[in-house]
Amino acid sequence: MELQERRERLSGIESELISSHGTPAYVFFEDDIRENYRTLRGALDEQYPDSVVHFAVKANYNPGILSVLRDEGCHAEAYARGEVSAALTAGYEPEELLLTGMNRRPEDVERALSLGVEYLLVDNATELERLIEAAESTGARPKVLVRGNPAMEVPTHPEVATATRETKFGLDTDSGRAMAVAERAASAPAVELAGVQLHIGSQIRGVEPYAVAAREMLSFAADIRDELDVEIDVLDLGGGFPVPYEGPVPDTEEIIAEIATTVRETAAEFDLSLPTLFLEPGRRLVGNAGTLVSTVGVVKETPHTNFAVLDAGTNAVSSYWPYPIYALADGERSERYHVAGPLCYSGDVISEDVSLPPLERGDLLAVDRIGAYSLGSASHTNAQPKPPVLLARSNGDIDVIRRPERAEDVVANAEVPDDLQ
Repeated sequence: MELQERRERLSGIESELISSHGTPAYVFFEDDIRENYRTLRGALDEQYPDSVVHFAVKANYNPGILSVLRDEGCHAEAYARGEVSAALTAGYEPEELLLTGMNRRPEDVERALSLGVEYLLVDNATELERLIEAAESTGARPKVLVRGNPAMEVPTHPEVATATRETKFGLDTDSGRAMAVAERAASAPAVELAGVQLHIGSQIRGVEPYAVAAREMLSFAADIRDELDVEIDVLDLGGGFPVPYEGPVPDTEEIIAEIATTVRETAAEFDLSLPTLFLEPGRRLVGNAGTLVSTVGVVKETPHTNFAVLDAGTNAVSSYWPYPIYALADGERSERYHVAGPLCYSGDVISEDVSLPPLERGDLLAVDRIGAYSLGSASHTNAQPKPPVLLARSNGDIDVIRRPERAEDVVANAEVPDDLQ
């Protein structure tokens, strides 16, 4: 969605937003979430119908957001424990979940299997042994996806690249470590070796990395067939589909076309049956659907720059990305501001040198496209309560999908020793 259209939509609900909820507040648009999923599902139906989309719950674990995606038919990819509970709260059936992550607690794996989760990712040899033990104790026979790592060059922020030589994720394919885990899974009666997985990272800005990932994993699948006599049924290429924070990014149809073409051509090259394709997008489905609406409390001029100080800061938004920032009131962007928060450290600056209309105390600013990861990374710095999360519904209603925290909520789990009370 173009930012001007977003600004107009937020301006249209401004009076209700402020009178009923105040600021800061996260606002999500139901229509955007649905459109994002339908665009992806439509591209897959055209290019590669034998596919399943699992929303990466880590991108946004709010059950209200998850419920919109579940209602659209999207499945969910969850790390054990909290994310599984969030998905179940949102109405997902266990068989619609894909369990991922590493160093999962044995009791969490057992719980997932007892619930009926069928597909589980294996990131390392220890994880596989834990899964085998859990399967034996529960009587389930889960389907295993082995996560490979071909040590690629991944064009994204280093902290969100996950298929590089330096990453903690995945099993090295060149050294034979990935094959050793696959062999163990194939020989263990308690589990079924069903597929291979590779997640290259987040915010991937080109299409070629997806093609490289598909070729690498199908080559690994061919090796599994040749060495272990096991035909892989599932190819999971993770997520990483980008959101345009600044500058253009590949559109959904372009990414899916590249993946589909590469999978078909590479499968034919290795004489493999076409696998079911799993994808695990997170950011692409919710990133542009969420906005932090905040109020300017101070406009501070210094000899070096001007600051617009909001009632929320870096405690409320994930800090990696250059989020678009704009005023809800229309006006010529004739001034430049460092947009900062109220927190007691110098790094509490959301963005520098932002072009905005001349600002005054009480003006509303939107920090846009924060729908992915910001809710999960929000902190209690300075014991600040977390803002409410609102869902602007397709029918025009505004629903509260997370209540605003009170100051006492921040310390609700704290305990003071008896002798210090």
